[in-house]
Amino acid sequence: MQVESKSPKTATGATVIKYGVIGSLAGTIAMDLVMVVESLLLGMPVNGFLALIGSVVGGGALVGAAIHLLTGSLLGLLFGLAVYQVPFLNIDSVRKGTWLGVLVGLITIPLGCVPTAILAGVSIVEMVSFSFIPHLVWGAVMGVVAGYGLASHPRSAQVSAAR
Repeated sequence: MQVESKSPKTATGATVIKYGVIGSLAGTIAMDLVMVVESLLLGMPVNGFLALIGSVVGGGALVGAAIHLLTGSLLGLLFGLAVYQVPFLNIDSVRKGTWLGVLVGLITIPLGCVPTAILAGVSIVEMVSFSFIPHLVWGAVMGVVAGYGLASHPRSAQVSAAR
């Protein structure tokens, strides 16, 4: 007869990355919805940002949406890798996941908006001001999803030490 362990299941690298990617995809969708609302409030076309992204590679809004989702997936993968590899980034609560996600959202503003503005030939100030709130929403949603998923899978000291 097997005895079930009462200790919580520990997160593997694949689990951490999975929640990072899922959270980032959810965050990217939320971010796109916020940008649609911003566009409506500013009297701009609702697909303007995605069309701008698509135009950088010679496509339209659908290509831009695909690039944005792909970028979000990649960032979620990097987020998951960082959370797994760096012990103090271990997400053990929704609160920590949310704060970490918002911090990453802030970091992506200069890293994503500035090159995109330069490539698209638009004002950096315009791009950053339009993208500021959406990037915070992206980070917060990613962090909440990762927090919910990983709070029940804390890394044990043995798992952290074994890496």
